[in-house]
Amino acid sequence: MKYIIKIFVFCFTALILINCSNDDKIIDGVFDNVQSGAILRTIKVNQATFDFNDTSSKWSVTLEEQDGTNGAIFSDIKIYATHTSDGVDSEEVFLKSIPASSFKVEGFNGYLRGDVTASLAETLSALGLSTGEYFSSDKITMRLELNLTDGRKFSVDDNSPRVTTGSYYRSPFEYSVQFSCPLADASLFNGEYEVTADAWQDYSVGTKIPVVYDSANGLLQFRILNTANPYVINSQTSYIIVNIDPSDASVTVTSNEDWDYGGGFITTVTGNGSVGSCTGDINLKLNFSGASDGNALSLIKATN
Repeated sequence: MKYIIKIFVFCFTALILINCSNDDKIIDGVFDNVQSGAILRTIKVNQATFDFNDTSSKWSVTLEEQDGTNGAIFSDIKIYATHTSDGVDSEEVFLKSIPASSFKVEGFNGYLRGDVTASLAETLSALGLSTGEYFSSDKITMRLELNLTDGRKFSVDDNSPRVTTGSYYRSPFEYSVQFSCPLADASLFNGEYEVTADAWQDYSVGTKIPVVYDSANGLLQFRILNTANPYVINSQTSYIIVNIDPSDASVTVTSNEDWDYGGGFITTVTGNGSVGSCTGDINLKLNFSGASDGNALSLIKATN
């Protein structure tokens, strides 16, 4: 909710100072005569997980490169990988490079778009892992580095949360890739969860929220309750319904009822995302009608 308040303040100020400009060009010349930064905007997560039993399975995202020059100084994207097992991270390793030439102008805004992919086999090879040295409860973190021809580099530590998790930019530069396991039901997604990211800013990182599975609601469905939400007036009756596609651990999201934030702002919540069908992690992109789309909400099982 803090996010929508910031949006209203920003738009009001912008109307006084300047005419509103096309949102898709917001990265271009934020300030005149100031060197622009660069981002990799997530257009679509094509495949969020690795199949634990298939090393040919691939993680894949479609990205849009923005650097203030319409890609003229775009050099390449480097992928780095980290393996996490039982809470312990490996050393980060270089995985591969994606050349700028693999990106093409697509969409209405004239920016370069392309797919960034990595197979489980090449990821394991880069990490030096063999069968028996990784487990279905493990995860792989893919960190991207955008390199420009003028020598500048951009990655997750070079951008603010507004850029990495915000509804427009969606430029995290880092992706948590879970393993997918067969799911007979959604009972794994039940209990207390901890917030690790919330672009909408209803919750602070570390906030505990309840997730509930009840087979009577559907074998592959669970609910994220709003009872810990400090901004929603109807927090005791509203919740998110999450339905899982067991073929790829992708999910679709909808609210059981509109969320009332007071002051006349009432919104319907929809979205999509993925779950860690081996770990129980939840990674969603939420759309708030009348406000903004693609707000990241990431949850992990609480440890205490």
